[in-house]
Amino acid sequence: MTDKVEFCNLIREHEKPMYHLAFSIVGNDADAGEVLSESIFRAYKNLNSLKNRDAFKSWILRIVHNTAVELIRKNTRIVPVEETPEIALEGCENHVITKMVLREAINNLKQPYRTAIILYYYDGISIPEIAKITDYSVAAVKQHLSRGRKILREALKEDFKA
Repeated sequence: MTDKVEFCNLIREHEKPMYHLAFSIVGNDADAGEVLSESIFRAYKNLNSLKNRDAFKSWILRIVHNTAVELIRKNTRIVPVEETPEIALEGCENHVITKMVLREAINNLKQPYRTAIILYYYDGISIPEIAKITDYSVAAVKQHLSRGRKILREALKEDFKA
């Protein structure tokens, strides 16, 4: 794939999962934007290494993941998570408090649980694809999802007691 227009269209098509992944790793909007810019530049520069157009999504998300991890390693400071990407919850559009509580619970998840939860539930990426993107085994991704759900369940149990 060498067509610039096609590349731009694919980037636009996958920008939301790219942002969610970057944000889930770096924890703030400014750094997520930096990760996306650098990732798009790297992807375009190495476009000739993409053999199969159908693999674009996992290829670009892998680049975003690696770029975000690299940024975290460069920055020794810890950035508090103050915001999350806007994630629409099916059936809960009018429940602002529910959204806020869930947002806070997701913010409090540690890596790699937060990344696995966001990629799987909000971006609809399969477990094998998450494994490719994050360089974890399929079993490890399943474990991250299981533990992440358990942590969320415990955190939310207190907030939603009747």
